[in-house]
Amino acid sequence: MPSLAGPGFPYEVWAHDDSGLGVISAVEVASEGAGLPVLGPAFHLSVSAFGERCSSADALWTLGQFGLTDALEDNHVPSGKVRHFWRYVADNLSGYECPCVDSEPAIREDKGDFVWRGAPR
Repeated sequence: MPSLAGPGFPYEVWAHDDSGLGVISAVEVASEGAGLPVLGPAFHLSVSAFGERCSSADALWTLGQFGLTDALEDNHVPSGKVRHFWRYVADNLSGYECPCVDSEPAIREDKGDFVWRGAPR
């Protein structure tokens, strides 16, 4: 499917009809915000199931389809229906975790299967 022009970065939309999983994929450069370093481009996958939140198992399967099993989940939407995964393009940054993980309280939903943090101020 061709890239779609939208706000921010170009992205592609993918669907897996058998499972109902939908993915929006992009390569983005996160803004510095709050003095964070710009570490270059990162793969960003947003995954949902039939327009609702998918399970961790479905998300892991999806990451495998994109070759991004080392991507880290980072959600900032209360009760979000989409799970967001990030992986820097530079291999030496694989596993880099946003400092927000340590500084923002984790809110757990779905018996701990989904974690989100309040949007940074």
